[in-house]
Amino acid sequence: MAEVDIHVDIIQFSQSINGKNWRQFLPALVESANVKIEASTIALRKSTIYAGMIGDILINTPLVMLLKTSRPKIKTALVTTASGVNAHAIMDYHGLRSLFDVVVTGDEVTCHKPDPEAYLLAIEQLKLPPDECLAFEDSEIGVASARAAGISVIRISFP
Repeated sequence: MAEVDIHVDIIQFSQSINGKNWRQFLPALVESANVKIEASTIALRKSTIYAGMIGDILINTPLVMLLKTSRPKIKTALVTTASGVNAHAIMDYHGLRSLFDVVVTGDEVTCHKPDPEAYLLAIEQLKLPPDECLAFEDSEIGVASARAAGISVIRISFP
């Protein structure tokens, strides 16, 4: 965004976008900055930069350990607003792909969190009723999405 003269406070920005797809926050941010550029252009540039930073992404190690120890006993799904390209790149880089029976990304849904569509798709693919599922969520928007799908939620934080 700095490349196109949009400046934001990084902490406030991170808090306001957590769990959201770029389509949910970036157009308004671009409009409020009064910059003549499409939000999709910024999103594409972000994807290019992001691809080179996969190794810098911190993984929630305790959650990964929980998945590894419970994996043989339960079905698991990753439900994320991230693009399929980014989600799969992170899983591949960190060796996490085998931890999930189902992966639902932001590319596979029409309505993003807090809409329950992604969670409903995941439980359909898992062939489980919502009351037999438990979601671990790191954002309020994700919590709202899981609850709207009828899934119990544990809210986690990750520095």
